[in-house]
Parts: sequence; C-alpha cells; structure tokens
Amino acid sequence: MPAVSPLREVLEGARSGRVRLNLGAGDHPLEGWENLDRRSGQEIYPLDRADASVDEIRASHVLEHFSHRETLDVLRDWVRVLRPAGRLRLAVPDFERIARDYLAGAAAPHEGYVMGGHVDANDHHGALFDAESLGALMREAGLLAVTRWTSDVEDCSGLAVSLNLQAYKPPASLPRISACMSVPRLGFMDNFFAATGALTPLRIPLRKHTGAFWGPCLTRCIEQALEEDAPEWILAIDYDSIYGRDDVLALAMAAMHCPRADAIAPVQCSRTRNHAMFSVLDAEGRRVESADRSFLAGEVVRVATAHFGLTLLRASALRAMPRPWFQGTPDPAGAWGDGRTDDDVHFWRQWERGGFSLYLAPRVAIGHAELMVRWPDGNLEPIHQHPSEYWQSGKPEGVWR
Repeated sequence: MPAVSPLREVLEGARSGRVRLNLGAGDHPLEGWENLDRRSGQEIYPLDRADASVDEIRASHVLEHFSHRETLDVLRDWVRVLRPAGRLRLAVPDFERIARDYLAGAAAPHEGYVMGGHVDANDHHGALFDAESLGALMREAGLLAVTRWTSDVEDCSGLAVSLNLQAYKPPASLPRISACMSVPRLGFMDNFFAATGALTPLRIPLRKHTGAFWGPCLTRCIEQALEEDAPEWILAIDYDSIYGRDDVLALAMAAMHCPRADAIAPVQCSRTRNHAMFSVLDAEGRRVESADRSFLAGEVVRVATAHFGLTLLRASALRAMPRPWFQGTPDPAGAWGDGRTDDDVHFWRQWERGGFSLYLAPRVAIGHAELMVRWPDGNLEPIHQHPSEYWQSGKPEGVWR
C-alpha cells in the first residue's frame, strides 16, 4: 500500500488544559489522561467530579461490569461531569457479533466475552449490548451525534468483538450554519425528507438555486447565504444525498473540536464507480489510488479532494478563496474524457491555493441515492443494473427471453 502517514493529521489529540478521564484503566493507563481504576482505590461510578468539569471520558470495557438495571444511571452520571460539547467514548463487548460468531462455530472465548473472565470479584459482566441498544442508551442519557470510533490503544477496545461508540454532550450552541443546494427541477423525494428531517430540528436554514449548471447555481446560493445569513459555516448538500440529524451533528461537532479544519466532508460512495469520493496524497504530495485502512482510523484525516454531498465549508475561507470557485475544464485535446477537470476538483485546487485545509470525517458516512433498473432473469427474479450501464452496453446477461 502507498505510504500516506506523513500527511495524515489527527486533530483530536491532547490540548493544554483539557481534562480527560480514562475509566477502568487497569493495566492500560494512557499518557495525558487521568487514569481511574477501582484497584487504585478510585470508583468510576458515581464519579467524584463536579458537574461540567471534564472534556472527555474514555470507558473501555467497563460499562458491561455494571448491572443492566443501572446502566442508564451510570451513563447519566458520566454525562453529568462532561462539559458542553464534551465527548464520551465507550467500548463494550458486541453481543450481536459474539452471538453470530458462536452460531457460526468460530473458536473464541464466548463465555468470557459475555459473562466476564471471573478472575476476581470485579471481573463479572452484568449487561449485554449491541449497536442499537447502546446507541439508544447513549441518546437517552442526553448525548448526541452517536458514531463509531476506532481504537489506537492496545486494550480491549481493539478486539474484533469490541463495539466502539462515541457521542457528545450537547453544546451550549452550535456554530452558525447555512445549508446550500444546487438542485435540478426534478429530484429525489428521499433527499428532500433527509434535509427537512436533519436540518429543521437544528434550525439550520436551507437555501437552493435551481438550474442546469451545478457550479454556477451552488456559487449563487453560497453567495446569498454569506451575504444574508452571516454564517460561520456553509453546509454544501447535493440533491441526491441521504443523511440524518446525527450526521449533521457529527460534522458540526468535528468543526467545533478541530479548529485547524477549514472544510470537513463525510465518507460517500460514487454512484457510478466502486470507490469512495475522496482522494489521498502521499508524502510527496502525489495522488494515490489506494491507502491502508489505518489511514481512516483518526477522528478526522487530511485529504486532497472530497464530494459536496454534505460538506462543511468555513465561511471566512470562502470569502477569501480565489475565484472562480467552480469551473470545468476539458483535457488538452478539448475533450471531456478522463483528462478533464470537473467543477468540484477545480474547487479543491482553488481551496488549496488559498491555503485552506480539507479533512475527512471517517466515522460519518452518508448515502448516495440512485436509480436502478430491475430486469427479470430466467427465473423471473430481479437483476439490478445501473441506468448508465444500460445506455453503454444494453440489457445485462441473463435477462428473461
């Protein structure tokens, strides 16, 4: 795999003055954290901390040691001590994964994962979790923007059966965000309901400009928002993106926690090609075709380009950015083949020329709506084909005749 680590920049490191608690640290104390553990005479519930006094809590494989009858009370106590916009990271055994492995006959210490190791009086489990149940508990405890996280520590959070979820305590206020869309005259209704369902509860205004040319329409929409809304951030949304309130919140929280980021994009797949819509540079600044999965382990990571499906752009950077923002250019022969420069790629080149940064939020994934053609096969069961494939090569193999 190409080397990309020199340009990888994880912004969620320890900052001066931050209070971070590592609950149930055991044999894995973390540098830069206050490591609390019962064996050191420190109880992690209830926490002997003042309300709103902690920036971040990490609890790796300790929540399951409490009774399922008190799990919610434990979470509420941990949320109590978090400051507004503070983060809680949980890691627990993933009961769904454990059960699936057990039923498949996989060799693993299933009993230990579910019930604890029973090596001492503290090593007993009292609760089971899957992604749905733990996420619901976190929301009920008052947290928002629930997403997964990847461990970079050699403790139980790195196990294959570990379920790692993180969320934030509601901030005193969100950044001022205005959403902008370039839309066709006819569009996806699912996208419309995604926008209203995600933006309305957050009181994010939504503007649109309709026309045949995506770049000029989005430019006009952004210009109007900058002039009339006085936002801190512009949220550029594509007309075929599918997303929810938590996705928008997760991007907003990343913006609050990552002051060096001028733009933050989620992970989104292309509609017509089998790859995600962002590009990575190697140590020499050259674009690479693939990167090790560990590149995406950070909270946010630096990238060269991304899609505009649900992307936050810092308003001050937009105001200072060289013009034109969007401009398509054919290849040297004047054709619009692989050598062309699309409007969005031109934007990111201008963004870089202006000295502004772009980051990917690897834990925020959004959908890309698309039309599919369903053909009957020889058994009158469906074959799926993308419309572009039909216009290129006709009906797929195996269609009923």
